[in-house]
Order: sequence, then structure tokens, then C-alpha cells
Amino acid sequence: MSRIKNSLCLFFLFGVALLLSAILAGCSTMYDGQKLFYSVGCSQCHTVNGKGGRMGPDLSGVTDMRSDSWIMKYIHDPKAVNPNSRMHAFKHLSRAKREAIVAFLKK
Repeated sequence: MSRIKNSLCLFFLFGVALLLSAILAGCSTMYDGQKLFYSVGCSQCHTVNGKGGRMGPDLSGVTDMRSDSWIMKYIHDPKAVNPNSRMHAFKHLSRAKREAIVAFLKK
């Protein structure tokens, strides 16, 4: 009987460990900032390292001039930062996705 109990306990603990790892993996989802930069349309207007559009400013080195939080706010709602901005807002991008884009811009 104790063998069955031990097996059930191990099975239960294994299940809990799998559940926790799945939850933690979901919480720490990492995004590829470079892929996002090109897939959400940033590159339509902005150049980074010689690739992209020319309508907006070249973003190569922007992280040397602006803080991460400033860039995050600007991506989310440009007109809140600069009422004269021509850039449209990317309010649909989660904080994690905007962080990934900023991380890409740092490279």
C-alpha cells in the first residue's frame, strides 16, 4: 500500500512540476524584436542599420539618445510624447513586444 502512495505522490509532484513550468514559460514569453520590427511595419518608415524606409528617422543608435521608457511610450502613443508626430500609435503592441523592439534597437 505504501508503494502505491509513494507512486501517487511522485505522479502528483511530477504533474505539479509540469504545470508550474508551463505557467512560468507563458509568463516569460520572449519575442524576437527584429522580427516584430519588420512584421508590424516599423521598417516601412524607419531604417535600422541601413535597412528599411526613409519616411521616418533612422533609428540606428536611437537608444543612445533616448531612454528605453521614452521609446516605449513613443511606440505606444507618439502623439502623447510629441503632439506633432506623424507616426501612428501602436497601442495594440503589448509591453513585452515593445520591450523586444527596444532590445532590437539596442543591437
